[in-house]
Amino acid sequence: MKAKKLVLAIAIFGGMLFTVQATNIIDLDGQATTKIEKKKFKVPTNG
Repeated sequence: MKAKKLVLAIAIFGGMLFTVQATNIIDLDGQATTKIEKKKFKVPTNG
């Protein structure tokens, strides 16, 4: 009975660590891809 509880506790803890790591990776990707660089460019005029 103690072994089952230990295995269950380790599985839950491992799942939490995996979830935290996955959300961190998703957040970093979101920050990297949503960055918008604004560049000023000259518009040629006839005159």
